[in-house]
Amino acid sequence: MNIIIVSDTMAKPRVLTLGQVVLFLALLIAGIALLTSLLILPQADGKHHGVKALIPAALHLVSPNTQEHIDALAMQLGELQARMMRLDATSERLSGMVGISPSTPEEAQPEPGRGGPEVRAYGLDVPQLQEKISELLFEMERKQDQLSAIEAFMMQQSVQKNAFPNGHPVNGAYNSSSYGWRLDPFSGRMAFHEGLDFTSEVGTPIYAAAGGLVTTAEQTPDYGKIVKIDHGAGFETRYAHASELLVKVGDRVEKGQLIARVGTTGRSTGAHLHFEVRLNGAPLDPRKYLLN
Repeated sequence: MNIIIVSDTMAKPRVLTLGQVVLFLALLIAGIALLTSLLILPQADGKHHGVKALIPAALHLVSPNTQEHIDALAMQLGELQARMMRLDATSERLSGMVGISPSTPEEAQPEPGRGGPEVRAYGLDVPQLQEKISELLFEMERKQDQLSAIEAFMMQQSVQKNAFPNGHPVNGAYNSSSYGWRLDPFSGRMAFHEGLDFTSEVGTPIYAAAGGLVTTAEQTPDYGKIVKIDHGAGFETRYAHASELLVKVGDRVEKGQLIARVGTTGRSTGAHLHFEVRLNGAPLDPRKYLLN
C-alpha cells in the first residue's frame, strides 16, 4: 500500500510504501488506542455504555463457542464425579456385607488419594478438562471391575451355601440307625451302614438337604424308590425307600424343596428315610453336615 504525503514545506510530495504486516499492526494499535480512550472517558451521560457492551461480543467472535465447550465439559466432569462417588459408596457397602476389601481383585491397584478445593470450569482449559474426564472414566472402569468381582464372590457364596447339604431331610422323625458298622437287619451279620435312617410315617414329606440337580429318580431292588441330587463340588445326597417320587431326572431343586415322601420300598423293614451324603462317590457321616 502506498501513502502520499503532501506539505507546503516540501518541494515535492513523498510516497511511503507499507507492507501488509506493518499496516495490520498499525491498525491494531490504532484500534486499541481508540477503545482505551473510549473506556476512560467520563461516562456521566452513559453514551459510551454501548461501546463497553460490544467488547464481550467482540471477544466471543474472536473465540467462538469456546466457553460453551468448557461449560459442557465441566458439566460432564461433575456428573462423572458424582457417579464415581456413588460407585465408591456401593463398593464399600457390598464389601462390608461380604467381609472383603474393595481392592480384593488382584488386578485392582491401590486407590489413589483424591481431594482438594473445587476447581471451577473457568480455571481449566479444554485439554485439562478432557484429561480429567479421561482419568475419571479410567477410575470408573476399574471400580466397575471391582464391583463385578464382588458380585461374582457373592454369587459363589450363595451357590455354595445353597449347595451345602446341611438341611434336615425330614421333619418330626427320629434317627433309628446311625452311620457306620451295625448288625444287618436281614442277614444278622456286621455290615457298614452308609447313611442315616429316619423313622417316620408313610407319606411324610422328604425335603432336599441342599439345592442341586436331580440325577436319579427311580426304583431299585435295594434302595427302593430313590432320589439322587448332585450339588456340585463333588457333593451328592441320596433319599431312599420312598413311597412316592415328586421330581424327575434333570430337575433343578432348591434347598428345602419337597422331592419325595417316606415309604418302605426296597430292602426295608418299615417306613423310614435312608439318607446319605457322598463326596466324590465316597459316603460321609451325614450327622457332621446336619449338625451345621
